[in-house]
Amino acid sequence: MPEYSSVTGLKNARFAPLKKQGKFYVATEILKYEYAINMKVETETSTEKQYADDKLVDLVVSTGSTKLEIEMRDLPMDILAKLLGIEQDENGLYLFKKNIIPPWVAMTFEGPKANGKSRHVGLVKGRFSLPGDEWKTKEEKTDFQTVKLSAEFVDREQDDVFKVVTDEDAENFNLDAFYKSVFGEAYKDAKSANSSSVDIGKGV
Repeated sequence: MPEYSSVTGLKNARFAPLKKQGKFYVATEILKYEYAINMKVETETSTEKQYADDKLVDLVVSTGSTKLEIEMRDLPMDILAKLLGIEQDENGLYLFKKNIIPPWVAMTFEGPKANGKSRHVGLVKGRFSLPGDEWKTKEEKTDFQTVKLSAEFVDREQDDVFKVVTDEDAENFNLDAFYKSVFGEAYKDAKSANSSSVDIGKGV
């Protein structure tokens, strides 16, 4: 029997820009960023009710998109540019253009549990929105400025999956199978480049 335990933390956020190959979108590289502060994931659902003979006789539940909000310590421009489709010129300047179209992205993150194990969550296809900037003058007490990103995820075409979850304390846990399910061949390539560890690095 698995030992049930609550999630107590958040770490190991990974992002993978997607590119269309044939009919489907696939991950091109995997980017790791370690400094997530908090995250909220909420999937829209709606329920339609049918009544007959003066009573409720049936329910139909439909699932919509999944919205994500994440706060991070900071996010380097090289990663942000890949998440949002921002161009960089020959002088190293990042050019925010009016017609920016963010690429599709897959992502994973890990929630450590009180029992020392973790829950791994993957969102397979979504787009991030351009974040706002907030600046504040320095006062006697340091006020850390963070980055807040929002994204919306949908199901992928090949199997209608929109979210993948696995628990380390569950039977038949397989971390490789989890990452391959979310990132596909990009994970296998990343693992080959870092064969001594499951850590797939900042970029492949």
